[in-house]
Amino acid sequence: MKLFVACCLLAMASAAPQLIQNTSPINVGQPQVRILSERFENDDSGNYEFSYEQDNGQRMEEIGRFQPGPEPKTGSLSQQGSYEYVGDDGNTYQVSYVADVNGFQPQANHLPVAPQQIEAYAQLRADFPQLFWAEGLSAGRQVDEFGQPTFENRGDRITR
Repeated sequence: MKLFVACCLLAMASAAPQLIQNTSPINVGQPQVRILSERFENDDSGNYEFSYEQDNGQRMEEIGRFQPGPEPKTGSLSQQGSYEYVGDDGNTYQVSYVADVNGFQPQANHLPVAPQQIEAYAQLRADFPQLFWAEGLSAGRQVDEFGQPTFENRGDRITR
């Protein structure tokens, strides 16, 4: 009988509502951030503008413009904007960007700059141009079904 009473008490204790602790990583040890301003406008053509500013120094603004494609439900979106934030070091960082068919292109004083072309690579291109045939594809050169450049016979020489 004592075993039955102990099991009932154990069952009741486990069925009782438990206190749930806040385990969200967002609020743990971080101050509340208030939104000072926000704006979002769009039209039926896919163009939009939005911006926001928070009391922790973070702000962002972006403009998006849609260019319709040649067929229905096709086109491209170009975006231009900037964002600003305060880093862990206390400095304010600002990034301006363009995002379009050429990809995301950020510009900022604190971002690393890509190195110039390596001289050995330039010499390799001059000595062996056939290795760099793919670079000509952006210039409108023709390729076959395997992605290889097509050749034309122009009298005494074959050209790409």
